[in-house]
Amino acid sequence: MGKNYYEILGINRTASDEEIKKGYKRMALKYHPDKNDHPEAANRFKEVAAAFEILSNKEKRELYDQYGEEGLKNGGGQNTFAQPSADMLPFMCAVGGTVLFAFAAFKTFQYFTKKPEPNSDSDTSE
Repeated sequence: MGKNYYEILGINRTASDEEIKKGYKRMALKYHPDKNDHPEAANRFKEVAAAFEILSNKEKRELYDQYGEEGLKNGGGQNTFAQPSADMLPFMCAVGGTVLFAFAAFKTFQYFTKKPEPNSDSDTSE
């Protein structure tokens, strides 16, 4: 399961914007690397800043509440297309190369098999 941003800020899910700000300030002061020399303080401070960034933004908070942390990563689960993996690259290049080759071959065939157009300059109206 992903991180619980509400727990990180020490607030509940129904917190208002003002309560989110207060929770952020309280936790930021507690874990700020200049105030806390614990080795994990810097990492905790980054988590607090990330939690505040998500929960203070109305759209991001709605996505987080509905889909969790994973919903934020892929835009709320709206992306239904699979992301290509590294092993798909040779296949995509082969298919793309084949399509380009076929197009070039077709255009070359058209160029060499086209019929000459009648020349309208050689008008014999005299």
